[in-house]
Amino acid sequence: MPKRFDDLYHSFCNKQDFTNRMLSVEESNKDLISKLAEADGKAVLRIIDALEMICNYQSKASFIQGFKLGFELTTELQNYSSHSAEIDSQNCGNSFMPQEVQKNEEEN
Repeated sequence: MPKRFDDLYHSFCNKQDFTNRMLSVEESNKDLISKLAEADGKAVLRIIDALEMICNYQSKASFIQGFKLGFELTTELQNYSSHSAEIDSQNCGNSFMPQEVQKNEEEN
């Protein structure tokens, strides 16, 4: 099932164009790494990779939650009968009125 969600995610999610921002991040990253020691530069790259992975996982998790919610709503709507909607519309507005007043109004 996770493979199906991945396939759905990749087919429905449109990648945004962040070309300018990505270039800016890469330039800033190169500038920072050139000023750091080699070990510190590797640490910065690991941090950036970890943040990117978190964003990817969160994006997929949000997609899956939305898909499940949509599926549950679809299932609920399929089980919802038109008869219950008719009953609800007949009782609309009477729910705050005491039953004695309702009976008196119906008799008059």
